[in-house]
Amino acid sequence: IRDAVPEKDPIPGAVIAVQTFGDFLGFNPHCHILVTDGCFYGGRGMFRVAPLLELKKLEAIFRHKALRMLLSRGKITGEMARMLSGWKHTEFNVFCGNRISPNDDTAMENLARYIIRASFTQKRMQYLEQAGNDDAVPCILEAQGG
Repeated sequence: IRDAVPEKDPIPGAVIAVQTFGDFLGFNPHCHILVTDGCFYGGRGMFRVAPLLELKKLEAIFRHKALRMLLSRGKITGEMARMLSGWKHTEFNVFCGNRISPNDDTAMENLARYIIRASFTQKRMQYLEQAGNDDAVPCILEAQGG
């Protein structure tokens, strides 16, 4: 996005929410990333909207950089990175929704609600009083049997 904005020293904005849905063999960690459609620049908070980006190219760049980061940190092997790069459905998805204006409170609330939703359902939870807990903080544990 920086390269798409002609201003000097442009700064994009982003919010990342890490989510860990699933459990055991179905564990599905992923990130939801909200990114500005342009960059801030100058000392007075000016904002320049970037030209539309090609989503498939953006997905490829994101996939490449994410795999390179995981490889450099020893989280995956070179063989695993090559295998993931070769998959037809890589699960590196980019969605570009409608632009949300600063005054669209409803759209911002809906987006925030989606981002912060719990990664578990209350139906699978049970409340337990913890005996002997000096600070009186109750514990919540996942209920057995789903």
